[in-house]
Amino acid sequence: MVTGLPDASSEEDAGVRSTDAGSELPDAGMVEPIDAGTGPIDAVIAAMPPNSWKALAGTRMDAVCPQSTNHYACDLVMDAWGGGAFDSLRDRLIIFGGGHGDSFFNNVFAFDLGSMAWRRHTELPAPLDGLADGAPIPPAFYDKSPETCGLYPRANSFTVPVGWLTPSGYVLPDKCDDPAIASQLDDQQPRSTHTYGNVAFSSATGFFYNLGSSALYPSGQATSRRVMAFEFSTGRWLRKADNAGIQIGGTSASDAQGRLYYARSGGLARYDALTDAWESLPSGAATASYYSGAAVDTSRNRLVITSDGVTLQQWDLAAGGVPRTAITSTGLSAPLRSQLGFEYVRGLDRFVAWTGGRDLAWLDPATNAWVTSTTTGDDPGAFPPNGVYGRIRYSPLRHVLVLARSTTGDVLIYKPPAIAP
Repeated sequence: MVTGLPDASSEEDAGVRSTDAGSELPDAGMVEPIDAGTGPIDAVIAAMPPNSWKALAGTRMDAVCPQSTNHYACDLVMDAWGGGAFDSLRDRLIIFGGGHGDSFFNNVFAFDLGSMAWRRHTELPAPLDGLADGAPIPPAFYDKSPETCGLYPRANSFTVPVGWLTPSGYVLPDKCDDPAIASQLDDQQPRSTHTYGNVAFSSATGFFYNLGSSALYPSGQATSRRVMAFEFSTGRWLRKADNAGIQIGGTSASDAQGRLYYARSGGLARYDALTDAWESLPSGAATASYYSGAAVDTSRNRLVITSDGVTLQQWDLAAGGVPRTAITSTGLSAPLRSQLGFEYVRGLDRFVAWTGGRDLAWLDPATNAWVTSTTTGDDPGAFPPNGVYGRIRYSPLRHVLVLARSTTGDVLIYKPPAIAP
């Protein structure tokens, strides 16, 4: 596995007992956090004043990107509406993106907080890996028709039986698993996609999930309901139950039990990672999720979704029926921008939102009131033009926020104050 930076594989998989690539973990007790001990990051954190940012020198993600000089730069893995998830078992931020006409890169990248190092966990399909400058993309990979199936082809040609295309030229979704189509697709090569909030991590299984795809490479005009889970101990993608509600710009969150919640306009679904089953939850047509942030208050077991900070949508996950409540927050002088970074910081019992620059907005879940604070230290910079989604995450192990703003800039960490703002 090519990494470009120190390999932490000897410790990274210690927290998840090995399983066969196709097996399921029977219960959450089989997945335990690693004994992370100490690493270079701990001295950095100890030296930081509270309420300050620190750019970690030499931590650009593009150092471990595929060395393809043809067509696309690695920065579009994040910049093209790319999201992220946090591996709370191994203390690392996971990035997966690309899509549309921006990038065919479909690699899984992870930033290990302890060692302050990126690793590339998967490789591009051989025909796309290291294309010479100016070399054409093989026609099968530039063919939009299999986008609805969510996978790259196995070979440089792809054929579809007559009558199996939608009027707009995509494979009919119910034909994707037919042997005539499935045999031509590589189940270890999910297509690159604008991930928005469609990616998540489950502490119940230790897997990273692509919860369906939207704006896939190359046309960007289709979605795929195929859900795939990446198993770090084997380095393989596993097929999971389809997400029938996949939507461009959706959002997701994980609760303390590792169950995943996926919200789209007008709908909310819960995915049980242990049983590989989806269920629809009460939400109502008013449910809004487009370009929103979502996080679970693990102290109260409540899911909160917001696109602007002013209007909060809340679900009491412990209550029967999981009723939805719409709440108008207080304390903001102006709405927050959409595509925001939104996370729950259990160590302070606060939600935090970052929309660029030195200011952070803190939401008290007990009062639904916001307080804005100005941070010190390194300036995290302007808000990315196409949003941050899940690329700012909280590390419960080290009680810091981790921010990957772009592939061409260093990763930043934020050390919270001792007392909540």
